[in-house]
Amino acid sequence: MKIYHYSIVLSFLSLWLNSYFPSDGLYLLGLFLILSFGVFHGANDIVIIYKTRKALKNRSINYIIGIYLTVVLFFALFFTFFPAVALLCFVLFSAYHFGEQHWHHILKQSSKALKFVFEFCYGCLIFGLIFMFHQQEVERIIADISHYQINLNFIPILLIVFGAVLLGIGVYVYKTTRYFKTQLAEQLLYLLVLAIIFRVSDLIWAFAIYFVLWHSIPSLHDQIHFIYGWVNKTTIVKYLKKAFWYWVISIVGLAVLYLFFNDTNIFEALLFSFLAAITFPHVLVINKMFKQSS
Repeated sequence: MKIYHYSIVLSFLSLWLNSYFPSDGLYLLGLFLILSFGVFHGANDIVIIYKTRKALKNRSINYIIGIYLTVVLFFALFFTFFPAVALLCFVLFSAYHFGEQHWHHILKQSSKALKFVFEFCYGCLIFGLIFMFHQQEVERIIADISHYQINLNFIPILLIVFGAVLLGIGVYVYKTTRYFKTQLAEQLLYLLVLAIIFRVSDLIWAFAIYFVLWHSIPSLHDQIHFIYGWVNKTTIVKYLKKAFWYWVISIVGLAVLYLFFNDTNIFEALLFSFLAAITFPHVLVINKMFKQSS
């Protein structure tokens, strides 16, 4: 997708910012980006549900919103009572979601099984790189959320495993899929750029760069195209107008949490818990969208 050309340019700009801005400033900017573009990219799930599920055409929009919020609440409670299991599920769901968003258009002609494994392993590779380069910070956040101390020294081994699986599937797909062949060099460059960003940036800044530039904005592009049929200034404005109040409610909710838990460590744990609660239903919605648009 051409949109990734903008992502790579903006990523180099982020590296420049990383060199000249203080860590506290990048931390706040990273949070702002996550809570703006990041939350916005999941704010129109209701519209997508309404468009993808014919059985819901006769239901009111309030009914669909009620179901969606119930699912979000369920996963929020899941995080509250089973934080360790919920955190693991969040990482696995998000890994597949990241991989699906990045590779869906490239692997359209591949079998469903190969496509699923490749996308999942790619997402795990992304998480693994972030975890490896920010091991102590990630271990602290995991402890804050799950109340378990986990040593992530095994991450390099997992990276080798996921890399080997990607290589094996990639060799097969390279021989059978022409479009994959034309994209391979470009995708390897993207992965190298991401690895450099993860290595030199602080955790929140590194996550914000990937989450916003490499995931949320491409996802917004696909969602707008699915909902309206094309992407232009008019449809972008329409999308943002529909998403605005959902975004406001989310930000207000997080602001209230921050006032109650005015501690950086606790707030980071709450932030990732919040993102997880809205991620679970969002992953299912986007997966359904891709299946219908294929």
